Amino acid sequence: MVAECGFDIEELRREEFPIVPEWAYLDHAAVSPMPNRTAIVMRHRIDTFQNPSLEDGTRERLGQLAKERSGRLMNVPATQVALQSNLGEAMAVVANGLPWERGDQVVIPEMEFSSLVYPWMNLQSRGVELVWAGKRGPSTPLDSIEAALTDRTRVVAVSHVEFLNGFRHDMAALGQLCADRNILLVVDATQSLGVLPIDAPAWQADIVAAHGYKWMMAFHGIAVLYVSERAMHRIAPTMPGRQSVIGGFESLDFALDWHPDARRFESGGPSWIGAAAIGTSLGIVEEIGIDAAAAHAVGVASHVLDGLADLPVEIMTDQELSHRSQIVAFTTGSIEHDSVLVQQLRSSKVYVGRRNLGVRVACHFWNTAEDADRLLESLRAALDQ
Repeated sequence: MVAECGFDIEELRREEFPIVPEWAYLDHAAVSPMPNRTAIVMRHRIDTFQNPSLEDGTRERLGQLAKERSGRLMNVPATQVALQSNLGEAMAVVANGLPWERGDQVVIPEMEFSSLVYPWMNLQSRGVELVWAGKRGPSTPLDSIEAALTDRTRVVAVSHVEFLNGFRHDMAALGQLCADRNILLVVDATQSLGVLPIDAPAWQADIVAAHGYKWMMAFHGIAVLYVSERAMHRIAPTMPGRQSVIGGFESLDFALDWHPDARRFESGGPSWIGAAAIGTSLGIVEEIGIDAAAAHAVGVASHVLDGLADLPVEIMTDQELSHRSQIVAFTTGSIEHDSVLVQQLRSSKVYVGRRNLGVRVACHFWNTAEDADRLLESLRAALDQ
């Protein structure tokens, strides 16, 4: 059973998500549907592109709102949040800006998301070594990460929630592990920001970054990057532009006078329309509360897990409560069968995805137990075939 969510979910679904009458949409780990309120703002923003005389400062106001709301969801001030284009860019800003010596090491769990991996892998040309922390089944145990650390480890880069199967790291324990060794903790929160609680200071995280097209319900081309005060002094700006310096575009003395806050890591004009989408969509999260949102989303995912236990599939998600998230993965044991199964479910208007570990189900706070039941019913019918 899914517990009461503490907010009017039916009104939310009716007013914000036009996809609801047709689909049980359970693929937010890929792309989230955009709420109605955000689509309305997008149309207004497009009007200003067609007629720039309509611009009245709303562009900058919504950009600041994106920083404020994403910052509050990470428990950090907006001044320590920079707007970026995507996760890969955010990771590259950090990786390329750190001082490195040959033989320095970066530890990353196996089977991580590519945009988290490649910016660090690219440092190999500078003599930096990439060290993989091994998995144990579908999980990445803390002791596996600890075993990968050496006296040359400078960075541990992980996803708060892993994209393949929703494994959720114990971030407080991982943060303490890194802090005790003076290692920078870099966190990809793309699969959690907007649906699960995040507390960057409590985690002792130096970096938290997330792309906007998943749980923040925006779209591609906009991301947020939190940089701690400690990390701010270690990371040099490597892609400067008019946003990076105090003088802005009106100063022609061309002094590299960096902003004292995270704006130094912004380059030219950001995706203002993308920032507007983040700032608007996250308003829903603030209205219902992140704790209520998380409890409900994880509850729907747990309802799916309970139903899968009675079906002839292998669950590829860590079922320990401390590591559960709003994402569940399972497999029939065959990539081909999993792919066919996804298409069968979509033909039944149940939208799920497939990744390396099988069929992936990703539940947002506006999904319901009825969505989960539609999935399980359609899944039983497809497996019976």
